[in-house]
Amino acid sequence: MPKSLKLLAARTSLAILATGFSLLGIVSFVWGSKDVPELASGLENQSYYLGGAAGVFVGAIFFAAAYVYWKG
Repeated sequence: MPKSLKLLAARTSLAILATGFSLLGIVSFVWGSKDVPELASGLENQSYYLGGAAGVFVGAIFFAAAYVYWKG
């Protein structure tokens, strides 16, 4: 496999991972437990936000890795 193709595949993979994790985190923030709020406890509401924050954080790490890899 040529080196340029490997670089392109790695860069694309990092960009897709960053976008996917960020979108999953944002979706968790937006939707949360708004479907049935009367059945959701405080801990369940917090877990949506913690999971969303974790997804956005992981996405930011992949964005940083993609940026560094793309520049290098």
